[in-house]
Amino acid sequence: MVDGVRLGITEFGSGGRLVILAPSLLLSRRMQEPWARELAERGFHVVCMNNVLAAKNGPADLDDYSAEAIGRRMVGLLDAIGGEIAVFGGTSLGANAALEAAVLDPNRTAGIIVEAPILDKSVVIIAPILTLAYELFTLGRPVLWFARRFAGMLPSNNLVTRLIWDFLSASRVEQAALVQGLMLGRIAPPRKLRRSIAVPALILSVNRDPFHVAADAEQLAEDLPDSQLHQVSSAWTLRSRVRAVSPAIVSFLNEAFAAPWVISRTIFTPNIGDSHLN
Repeated sequence: MVDGVRLGITEFGSGGRLVILAPSLLLSRRMQEPWARELAERGFHVVCMNNVLAAKNGPADLDDYSAEAIGRRMVGLLDAIGGEIAVFGGTSLGANAALEAAVLDPNRTAGIIVEAPILDKSVVIIAPILTLAYELFTLGRPVLWFARRFAGMLPSNNLVTRLIWDFLSASRVEQAALVQGLMLGRIAPPRKLRRSIAVPALILSVNRDPFHVAADAEQLAEDLPDSQLHQVSSAWTLRSRVRAVSPAIVSFLNEAFAAPWVISRTIFTPNIGDSHLN
């Protein structure tokens, strides 16, 4: 169990230099696999986790779904896999969760990687999308059923198709709870708390992204005292052209894990593969 819930993960690599990644909003952990594989080849142990939990026997719990709750699960994942310290990272909602993890437990946070955060400007765009998604998950289930049948005819050899399958296969109850939890709960740490994050931060500002405003990434770079701002050409870059960004990420990680206080707390963690922690 991670923070009392059943959590799906996929691991790449092994060792003490642990990186925990959370995905965007309603997408699965699979979206982070391309750059997770690249980092594993460079000697890092990368764990990709889901935001949406596995289906339960009972009703979904809204308390499981906020950026703060997901950040708490990121820290809890450290205990579940036997780690002591990690770099937390993610995209969109996953980026906000990484910020929450750094706020929650800075002593176990070697650094954070934040791709396309949802802050003051982006939340105005995301809010109506959350409302539409909630209607879809509660009233539009027949549409999703037909969409799943159609998706079964799509080729399985590309990431987009597999992400669609994951989306359509996830628990509708849990997806609706995620959306509702974000509408009612905290979607990001308030600015006062963000300014208290002292660990190194790599902020990836994504260009040509209709849902995530670059000004949010720029504002976050001003808020965090030890941050680097790196431009990424599109939201698909880390999924299709990883090596356009990986040198900056690897350099950041090497520096983060080279800090003496981090070295003293780094321990080997084995790879347990693609699984649910339950």
